[in-house]
Amino acid sequence: SGKDHDDHDSSSSPPPPPKRSLVIWDCDGVLVDSEALLKQGEVEGLAQEGFTVTVDDCVRMFSGVSPDQAETNFLQKTGHNIPPHFFPQQIAQSLDLFRQRLQPLMLETVKKLHHDHQCPQCIASGSPKERVELCIDVAHMRPYFPPCQVYTRELVSQGKPAPDLFLHAAAEMGYTPSQCLVIEDSSSGIRAAQAAGMEVLGFLGGGHTQADWYVQEIFDFGIPVVQTEQEVYDYIMDRMDLSSSSSSLSSSSSSQQ
Repeated sequence: SGKDHDDHDSSSSPPPPPKRSLVIWDCDGVLVDSEALLKQGEVEGLAQEGFTVTVDDCVRMFSGVSPDQAETNFLQKTGHNIPPHFFPQQIAQSLDLFRQRLQPLMLETVKKLHHDHQCPQCIASGSPKERVELCIDVAHMRPYFPPCQVYTRELVSQGKPAPDLFLHAAAEMGYTPSQCLVIEDSSSGIRAAQAAGMEVLGFLGGGHTQADWYVQEIFDFGIPVVQTEQEVYDYIMDRMDLSSSSSSLSSSSSSQQ
């Protein structure tokens, strides 16, 4: 009976989850505060087409989804097809908007992971490559994300919430899904990461994530959720298999208080 008792003890305390080796970042709303800028542009663009929608409507219809899913969402909400030139026009206009007003959300974390911990990182974004590359440059993240570590919607047949893009990014970087930690801000991105078999952290620090329904939607996944850059850094340090650790972002940056 002693053996039975031992078996019971070992099964009642599960082993800690394995450490991860690769951080996969979503771009819009995680690395940079771009979603809020995009939503305002979409509201104004649809108004010019004769559609009255709110920023909240645009977040519900368009945030974190592929263009084809966005078109479906728009049709379901309004009963109309979205004008075919709408998204190409929005993408073109967003480039100027980003050059003027884009703010980084994760610069200190990305920098510290790279310099202090040599942590492998890449980007997997459902946005067009040209715009993601611009985000990286405007946010001063180019030293940490060369083009070969930036994976965008064009590379796979199905965008988020399908797992294809995350699986492609991991494979190209040389890691298995179980070695990856994904940082996401949208329900479709979280679904994609979960479908890929990857651990995912929800981030609610972007300007577009403040509505109660949005926060609830992310919490409903039952995943860890954080709201500040420091919390993201702390979570990564806890979950990653890294050589050395430092408890604060500010210790290597004179720009922080």
